[in-house]
Amino acid sequence: MTSNVVYAVLVSGVAYMVLGALWYSPVLFGKSWMKLIGKSEEQVKKDFKPINYLWAFIGSLIAAYGIARIMVSFGGSTIRDGMIIGLVAGICFVGAAFFINDLFESRPKGLTFINVLYHLTGFIVMGIIIGAWQ
Repeated sequence: MTSNVVYAVLVSGVAYMVLGALWYSPVLFGKSWMKLIGKSEEQVKKDFKPINYLWAFIGSLIAAYGIARIMVSFGGSTIRDGMIIGLVAGICFVGAAFFINDLFESRPKGLTFINVLYHLTGFIVMGIIIGAWQ
């Protein structure tokens, strides 16, 4: 991978984290998400561990690396290519896995929708960033 792709992966990882902060905030889906997981804002704050942000960032970098690797492997080099790869990866890998797990764990469909849509959007954003950087 070129240094451009490395920078794209880093920026994509940060963008994924920023999207998550907005997605799960009261501005977007935070209130619905807390209701669906059965926790109050106080409980979420009590359960908060700062180290989780580090692990989430590492996970974000791994996802961005995967999107970049797929793009390089298939010769993708445009924003459109990145969007398509992000969309397909989000639906086929994240969406399918969440739907299967949440089905057997009897999680609320709304929770599955919020979580899958976050990751799907994040994968598309990462694909756009990586595609633009090519």
